[in-house]
Amino acid sequence: MIRRREVLVSLGALTAGAIASCRDLSKSESGKTSVTARPVSSSTGRVKLIVGQQDNALQETVAASGVLEGLPFDLQWAVIPGPAAQLAALYSKAIDVGLVGDSTLIVEQGNAKFEWTEETAPIQNVAYRKNPDPSFRTYVTAVRTSTNIKTLADLRGKKWASNFGGLNYLTYVLSRSKAGLKPTDIEPVMLVDGSAAAAAFTSGRADVYSGSLGAIKEDVDSGKSHVLVYGEDLGILGATAFAARNDVIGDADKSKALAEFLTRLRTHWSWFAKNLDVVEKIYVEKRKQTPKRAKYFASVSSAAFVPIDDELVKRQQRIDILLESGDITKKIDVSVELSRKFNSVTTG
Repeated sequence: MIRRREVLVSLGALTAGAIASCRDLSKSESGKTSVTARPVSSSTGRVKLIVGQQDNALQETVAASGVLEGLPFDLQWAVIPGPAAQLAALYSKAIDVGLVGDSTLIVEQGNAKFEWTEETAPIQNVAYRKNPDPSFRTYVTAVRTSTNIKTLADLRGKKWASNFGGLNYLTYVLSRSKAGLKPTDIEPVMLVDGSAAAAAFTSGRADVYSGSLGAIKEDVDSGKSHVLVYGEDLGILGATAFAARNDVIGDADKSKALAEFLTRLRTHWSWFAKNLDVVEKIYVEKRKQTPKRAKYFASVSSAAFVPIDDELVKRQQRIDILLESGDITKKIDVSVELSRKFNSVTTG
């Protein structure tokens, strides 16, 4: 088992490597200028916004959509797998904005050594994206068919793969709680990111998996594994959050750049939904997916922004289960980790 502290300690080199390998997106594949990703220099004087992502999917579809043409600031992408690594990169100021699950900051605040307020919260979620089609249920707890696990109660004593932070972890916690099990009742296999957890499961090194269905879909389709419970049926919102540091949100120039980025991203999602065939080709060519896998991920990745409003706060505040299970150490106020500053550009 790799514990959360050990994961965070090992992330420095990973973050540095990811930033060093950021792609220069000054030209799109068509040859048109779509974004200048070079670092800001004294000669340009332009603001630079560094956006972390857990894979290159968003970067590639945004470039293809053309929404970044004429961008008035420098944009740099960084591929940093896993929500824990995204947080580490945000804290170290290696990135300005990161992509995490909608529950990541809940766990982070719930285990913080100091009380978060609107003024002291080091990171806030500034936008949420989610597939608008309720039929897409993307988070699961699944088991290998050969284990003969039929119910949640059968999970006792089994090797259970997931990763710290984000929606994968929340799916694990809620599934375990619904089964009436404590961490000591199972063999947790907590890895750096969802891909590693899925690999441990599909290779037979774990009996149970909690995370994205897409990561294990081929095994599910073939009958090698099956879904025991869907995360959405456990009350999970299932949205991805754009998280930014407090100093980025508070800086006039950086905040203006972030608002512009989110505005263009909103246009990108409209393009995305109308061009799934193009997205599929991108996933095959740039993400090296099979056509079948690309078709699934193109459909499930279609998204729209969700407003950060009182209803969202109320839904996200249902975190008592995490306190009862011991996954957070104190009661928290979810609203302090949510910034409504960018609602006007994400949802109108």
